[in-house]
Amino acid sequence: MLEEKDIQKIGEEMGKVIEQNITPVLDEMNQKFDKLDKRVGKIEAEMVTKDEFNHEIGKIKSEMVTKAYLDDKLSDFADNLDAKRRKDDGKVNRLIGILKDKSIINEKYAMQLKDSQAITQ
Repeated sequence: MLEEKDIQKIGEEMGKVIEQNITPVLDEMNQKFDKLDKRVGKIEAEMVTKDEFNHEIGKIKSEMVTKAYLDDKLSDFADNLDAKRRKDDGKVNRLIGILKDKSIINEKYAMQLKDSQAITQ
């Protein structure tokens, strides 16, 4: 049977084993947890919440134009551009007519001007 002195000696040895082997490991783990806690804290400080994210997405969606809207605007722009081109064509034709009537250019040059006008269309 173990005597009190033996039990005390075993306890002292166990204390030494714990102090030499387990305590350093626990200290190292505590340091790693502290570093991890700082990293997680930094991530939490910089990240957005789901509600903030959804709010921003909703804001983007409300300000974003649709394909149909863009198609309509492009169609309107093309129509306006075509109307302006026709108006300019009329002005050029009148100018060619005036130059021809005043004998500033002959029929050949008038046709060349009209041909060059047709190329740009």
